[in-house]
Amino acid sequence: MFEKLLEIETVSIVFIGDFNPIILQPFWLESKGLIRESEAIKAKVEVMHNEIVKYELDDWVNIEITKNRCEFKTSKVPYFEPVKDLATSVFKILRETPIKALGINHIYDLKMQSEEKYFELGKILTPLDIWSKDLDNPRLLNLEIFEAERKDGEKGHIRIRINPSDQKIQYGVVVNVNSHFDLQSGDLMLSAVVQLEKNWLKSFEQSRNIVQNLLSKTGIL
Repeated sequence: MFEKLLEIETVSIVFIGDFNPIILQPFWLESKGLIRESEAIKAKVEVMHNEIVKYELDDWVNIEITKNRCEFKTSKVPYFEPVKDLATSVFKILRETPIKALGINHIYDLKMQSEEKYFELGKILTPLDIWSKDLDNPRLLNLEIFEAERKDGEKGHIRIRINPSDQKIQYGVVVNVNSHFDLQSGDLMLSAVVQLEKNWLKSFEQSRNIVQNLLSKTGIL
């Protein structure tokens, strides 16, 4: 399994809609009983503004809200479920918030076994030889794969991005699997929460299968 190459696993839950960022600050979460008072006091606030709010709670979740995007993100595996529960709880309270789309992102920072394997992955994913007359040593930097219609019948798409890792991992490659859901008309807040709960575990299985198949078919494993 690809876990032997896995250095960091990150989960990000993204809501797209119309938000009032300044509401979702740490002491509002505390006032609603969603976090402890000590967490609100110790929150590492990076930005607190009407246009953007960004902070970290007790080293377990990063929250960033703008006028049209709200993200809950963690790289701590034991907190994957608590982060999902926090996100759903927030929007059950803010049930009047219009949410148009939901994204569940699984981000895998992988360490290739060697420099040879690192560059070999790029060569397999795209035919770099076609650049040989113009470039001496071409390398793949970014690759994006997009599936416009989901196989599971949900409205939305799947997007896979492959890049060099930015986590100071030697021979590091990051695979980001974005599972995107366009929400139906009606109670969009409820639809977002329902879709998150419904597809949460399935998104883990799907993203892991994608990474496993990618590494197996390219001969990296």
